[in-house]
Amino acid sequence: MQEPSKESLQVIASRDEGSVDSNFDPETPTAATGDGSPSSKLAVRATLESEQYDAATIRAEFKTYQSILPKPDKLLQEQHSFQLIRSRIEQSNIDLPRFLKYKFEGGIKPHHALCCLLLSEYEAEGARKKTGALSLVRSWLIRILSFGYLHRQLNSPAEFIRDQFYRVAHAIPADVVKPDELRKKIRNRGLPVPNYFLDPEDDKQFPPHIALLVILQDGEKESRKFGNILYRVAFSLFALVALLLRIVLEVIGGAGAIWGGAEVFTLRNADNAELWRWISVAVGVLCLLRFVTLNAPQKEDEGDILGPAGPWSLRTPVRLRAVCDHPFHYFVRALPPFSPSKKHD
Repeated sequence: MQEPSKESLQVIASRDEGSVDSNFDPETPTAATGDGSPSSKLAVRATLESEQYDAATIRAEFKTYQSILPKPDKLLQEQHSFQLIRSRIEQSNIDLPRFLKYKFEGGIKPHHALCCLLLSEYEAEGARKKTGALSLVRSWLIRILSFGYLHRQLNSPAEFIRDQFYRVAHAIPADVVKPDELRKKIRNRGLPVPNYFLDPEDDKQFPPHIALLVILQDGEKESRKFGNILYRVAFSLFALVALLLRIVLEVIGGAGAIWGGAEVFTLRNADNAELWRWISVAVGVLCLLRFVTLNAPQKEDEGDILGPAGPWSLRTPVRLRAVCDHPFHYFVRALPPFSPSKKHD
């Protein structure tokens, strides 16, 4: 009996979207596999370049409407819709960038443009910013104190967006695909889907056109506030105080409650004070273990605990509450930093 062809299997899968057969995913070339030739590695970018739309063109377009855009933190917090940004540009009598045009206008899907831009950076080894000496020292200090378990947290939205993308860049399909297909390709390789590629109904999702604009604004005057020393010191102090207060309340407070409670109920006296002291210490140790379990960063926390793209993606009151709830996460993360030099073959 003749086995069904790949094409017939695809047709069957498309007719049965609700069953397990809908998971059928024919192997297609990716940025990592291709067909062995250099030109096949980045076909997404090549496809757009064939339409005269590459990273350089995207950045050149950006200069024409840059001045009317909200700041990157506002873009992330308010998540301006595709239509709203498009209308704002049109009202300023500026030509629309192609990723904000509809298909019949010759438009390019925002997630395709984002892939094109980030893949061009991914391939350029020197495209990423070099880590400063202070950040490098801080990174190594964190790794030494945590025995290699923890790493420096990313607090810049653009840095966070790039980090998520670079981890899946080798799995990006070589063909231009729809968002749901892109998500399937990434998941089927056992990789976490970047927040900006998630389903729009997902609470952690933010639109790819917002991610694209934040990347374009990176390094420009609009994003200078992210590196503001006063902001960093203020929020670092706030996070440190919040962390110390949680230790006092949740660890020392637990031990103190046993010691003080024993005296209130006249269970502790001069004869058994030493016993109650050790009981208080034991309870304090249990409280410390609970504190570590609840507050130690995990890899699954990425893009969730402190906002979909880090603290700046939350409004100031919400940001303060998030840092207060998870002060440890403001300084460190469990996910090791991605290095462009460690690319997948």
